[in-house]
Amino acid sequence: MAQRDEADRLIPKPGSARKPKITREMRANARANPNSWLYVIDEAFDPNGRVPSWAVVGAYPVNADGDIVEDFHPNDRYRPSPKALGFPEPNNDLERLLQLVRTKHRPPEDLPRVILDATLFVYAMSPVQRTVIGFHDTEGRVLVPAYTSKSLVPKDWPHARAVLGRDLVELLAGHPVAVNPHDIVTAVVPAEHLVRALAEER
Repeated sequence: MAQRDEADRLIPKPGSARKPKITREMRANARANPNSWLYVIDEAFDPNGRVPSWAVVGAYPVNADGDIVEDFHPNDRYRPSPKALGFPEPNNDLERLLQLVRTKHRPPEDLPRVILDATLFVYAMSPVQRTVIGFHDTEGRVLVPAYTSKSLVPKDWPHARAVLGRDLVELLAGHPVAVNPHDIVTAVVPAEHLVRALAEER
């Protein structure tokens, strides 16, 4: 399952996390735990709950007096969450999953099942059209563009009709679907992956 890399510039490379701002709460925590490390957790996670190692931004050392030493140690396995990267608030389950897949918080293999139950907006020449139309990409492949929200549909489209993901599968005729191809978070999903997900439901 391929994904475009438009959001790569937003995702820091391992070890490149910026030094987090030290808050009053962090200083209080440090005073209560001298001679330790103060771990900074990605804002999408509850620090009092289960936090995977890749959700730790990094750590500050705390000295014997309970003061934070401003020598931040970034976690080279940190995977910033969509929230930490400032991605827009998702409008539905598929947009939420696209962001989580893009930031490597969920595997791409989760996409087909969610696409089946999503309402997608596809290109149409008229309101009564019931076929789908594909377009060539820069590599010459025919992709079928589909958007997760009507607000994302290109303004120059004559029409966009809503179709349930599972109803779209047969209409693809084997061509991949490009989900939100002009948005900052996008994915190209092969038709066979959707066919397989549909078959697994039966």
